[in-house]
Amino acid sequence: MSNTWWKEAVVYQIYPKSYYDSNGDGIGDLAGITEKLDYIQSLGTNVIWLCPIFKSPMKDNGYDIADYSVVDPIFGDNNELDKLISEAKKRDIKILLDLVLNHSSNEHPWFKAAIEDPNSPYNDYYIFKQWDKPTPPNNLRTYFDCSVWSRVGKTNRWYFNSFGPEQPDLNWENPQLRKDIIDMINVWIKKGVAGFRIDAIGNLKKSPEALSEYQFEPDKDDGSASLVPWVLNQPGIDKFLTELVENTFKPANSMTVAEIDVPEKDLRAYVGENGYFSMVFDFSIADLDIRNEKPFTINPITGERLKPVFIKSQLDTQRVGWGAPYLENHDQPRSLNKFLPKGGINLISAKMLATFLLTQRGTPFIYQGQEIGMTNCPMTLAEHDDLHVFKLYEWGNKLGYSDKQIIEYFNDRSRDNSRTPFQWNSEINGGFSTGKPWLKVNPNYVDINAQKETQDKHSLFAYYQQLIALRRHSEISDILIYGEFLPLDPPANVIAFKRTYEGNSINIYCNFSDEEKALTIKAKDIYLHNSPIVENAQGDLILQPYQAIIFA
Repeated sequence: MSNTWWKEAVVYQIYPKSYYDSNGDGIGDLAGITEKLDYIQSLGTNVIWLCPIFKSPMKDNGYDIADYSVVDPIFGDNNELDKLISEAKKRDIKILLDLVLNHSSNEHPWFKAAIEDPNSPYNDYYIFKQWDKPTPPNNLRTYFDCSVWSRVGKTNRWYFNSFGPEQPDLNWENPQLRKDIIDMINVWIKKGVAGFRIDAIGNLKKSPEALSEYQFEPDKDDGSASLVPWVLNQPGIDKFLTELVENTFKPANSMTVAEIDVPEKDLRAYVGENGYFSMVFDFSIADLDIRNEKPFTINPITGERLKPVFIKSQLDTQRVGWGAPYLENHDQPRSLNKFLPKGGINLISAKMLATFLLTQRGTPFIYQGQEIGMTNCPMTLAEHDDLHVFKLYEWGNKLGYSDKQIIEYFNDRSRDNSRTPFQWNSEINGGFSTGKPWLKVNPNYVDINAQKETQDKHSLFAYYQQLIALRRHSEISDILIYGEFLPLDPPANVIAFKRTYEGNSINIYCNFSDEEKALTIKAKDIYLHNSPIVENAQGDLILQPYQAIIFA
């Protein structure tokens, strides 16, 4: 296996709770994923990233781990994970596990021991502070919009949490904790796990200020300040990351993708030739609709807004290492709703987005349901099942935002939009479960489902198959995988770029608008397009609304 096998991969992300329920309890499970491996193989993807499957009270849908060594019973058991790894291997599919190393659940035995006995060695596995006032030591705000400090009952002990109180941060300053984490990872590697997606890894090192009584300059009306500048990529995190990767991922030739917003100046350290990880996710595109916007406000993404952000992302990563392009994941709404205007969602525009994703430089990630065109699902607050939604609702309510404004925002931006059960067929519950699904099934499953898509050679699914085959098994595979990225200068709302490798090149043009766009360029060899080719009298291309073309 080459040192860079992961560059040639196309990853399929699975949110296990919502993929396929094999036993009728309303929750997707590992046996269900194993049953659907032939479907995943037929798509052409060769790596599966599983969202968290470890034992958890599920306060944050598995990102609050109570035992790193055991599969949660709702998903099955360790034997079923072994079977999934084995059956996937028969199909040349590798498995990535989702690791949360910044924090654990408050139900983890380590934390329970620390709470029960302040003199326990496990007390130093977390970040505790003595503070004899009824209000938190400082005014920092978590990613979930609550205080970073949680009080232990009515005592003077407080602990630090970057997310929710149910997720106490681990103390990476403790060498014994780091050793236990390394040992745990190596057990999973020995079991045949090919790599890991690593959650919130940039938060491991806390600044002294974050843990102090200092009152920070507020950046929200409630007097709180974001923790991000004080816990993300802090000086000294390199020591923790180097120790971690040198003792786990590098010797095993693992594929690693880190969830971290890395400043450009630090990118080489993270994804360069000797970087900590194979790749990192870049949030600049995914969060373009909400970045620097007022709370509960969205700024729609257009081709023109997307173009400079996309080009910068590709060029910045190319200069130093490797990327992980994506349009959807379990933390994002559906890409058709986010990257297309409400009246612009159709088969042609969905194929255009697929082309845009799978021709980029980097290892592309496809999220379950993206390949069949699943969309956002309007929900009432009661129909949601996401800790972040509930925390955000409470916070918005306190600040005087109306329920209508908050729910409209959730319908566009809630993480539950992508967590609705996978739509397998037009039968009850979309074929996901014979029981009551844990989360609402999108009512459009009658029209949008895998059975319908796989039986139609002109479907979005069929187009994804073509794109993946073009990337992995065609005469232009080397160009699409290893080729240099060069931006082109097309008309407004058209994103265009060239990929070049060993003297050969291809062009990719994606029209993000509902208007025709005249080009002064001729297409010689057309490899794939999503709608009929139109040329003017001189033979120059006229891009049709939402058209995508790959050509030499």
